[in-house]
Amino acid sequence: MRHLLTAILVLLLCASCHDELELPKTTWKRVVVVYIMGENSLSTYAQRDLNEIRSAIKTIPDSCQLVVFFDNSRNNEYPQILTFDKSGEKTLFAYKTDPLSTDSATLRQVLRTVTKESPADQYGLVMWSHGSGWLPQQPRYSIGVDNGKNSFSNIGTEMEIPTLANILRQSGERWTYVFFDACFMQTIEVAYELRDCVDWCIASPAEIPAEGAPYDEMLPTLFDDQPWRIAEAYYDFYKTRGGIVISALRTSEMEQLATATAPLIARLPSYPTTEGVQQYFALEYPEQWEPEFFDMGSAMHAWFDSDYQAWLETARKAVPYRFATQQWETAYPEFYNPTLTDEANILGVSMYIPTEGGRQNEAFKRTSWYKRVGWK
Repeated sequence: MRHLLTAILVLLLCASCHDELELPKTTWKRVVVVYIMGENSLSTYAQRDLNEIRSAIKTIPDSCQLVVFFDNSRNNEYPQILTFDKSGEKTLFAYKTDPLSTDSATLRQVLRTVTKESPADQYGLVMWSHGSGWLPQQPRYSIGVDNGKNSFSNIGTEMEIPTLANILRQSGERWTYVFFDACFMQTIEVAYELRDCVDWCIASPAEIPAEGAPYDEMLPTLFDDQPWRIAEAYYDFYKTRGGIVISALRTSEMEQLATATAPLIARLPSYPTTEGVQQYFALEYPEQWEPEFFDMGSAMHAWFDSDYQAWLETARKAVPYRFATQQWETAYPEFYNPTLTDEANILGVSMYIPTEGGRQNEAFKRTSWYKRVGWK
C-alpha cells in the first residue's frame, strides 16, 4: 500500500510541474483546407471571400473544421493560417515573414501543420487563385501566382500541377477532393496527374467569375458526403449571374478512361481537326494566348462515329456530374465569345489538342496524360 501511495504522489507532483499538458486533439470527421493565393490581381476578392467565410461559420457542421491559409496584397499583413469551427475563429499560425504561397515548401508546411494539429477522418482542399490548367509556368500560371511584392501584379512565382500532386502524395493523406476555385482547371491532364492522391476533382474547364465561389452560401457543401454537390451549388449560384461551366470528376475512373481513349487517339493524325469542337477559350494574339482548352467529349464526338458511344459510356463514369449555362463570363469580351457551341456533346472537361506549330506541344509531351495515352 505504501508503494502505491508513493507512486500516486509522484504522478501528482509530475503533473503539477508542467503548466501545460498536451491534451488529446479532436479528431474531426472532415477538415477542409482553403488555400488562398491572393498576392496578385485577385487580392480584393480574396479578402471578400474570407469575409464570406467568417459570415457563415455557423453553417460548418459541429463535427468538421475549416482551415484557411490566407495571403493577399496588403503591405501591412503577413499570411496567416486560420481555423473555423463550432468554437469560432482562431489563429493557428501567424507568419512573421512573407513566404511565397506558390512555393512548394509553403504549401507542404501548411498541410503538415493542418494534418498534425487537426487530425481528421477525411480531408478536402480548395485551391484558390488564378489558374490555367496543366500549362507550365510563364507565360501563364498553372495554379496560383504570387508576385512576392504585395502588389496586384500577376507576374511572379507559380505552382505547376506535378508539384501539387507530389505535395499531396507526400502529405500522407488521401484527399477526398480538390476543388479549384480558379479558371481553366478542369482538364484531363490535371485530373490524370492527381489520380493517385485525390478522389474527386471539382473545377471549371473555362473561366470563372473573379468573385469565385459564394462561400457564405455554399460553405456547407464543402463538408457534404457527396463532394459533387460543390459543383452543383456553384452552378446554382451563377446560372443567373453571368453563367458558369463546372464539373465533378471521379479520379478512380481515370485509368479506365485512359484505356478507352488511347486506341482511338492512336488512329488520329498528328494534328487532328478542331473544327466544330467546343472551345472554352479561343483568344489569340501574339506571344500571349492560343486556344488550348477544347472540350474532351466534343472532340471525341467530332473525330469518331461508331466508337464514340462506347467511349462516352466510360467517360460519363469518370465525369458523372457537369453543369453548364449557355454562356459564361470572360475577362476578354472584345476577343472571345464564351458560349456553348456543342452543348449536346460536352463532357465538362477540357483537353489539349496539338496543333501544327503550337507553342505548348513540347510541354504537352511531358504530361502524364500524354505519356499514358500518346499522340503521334
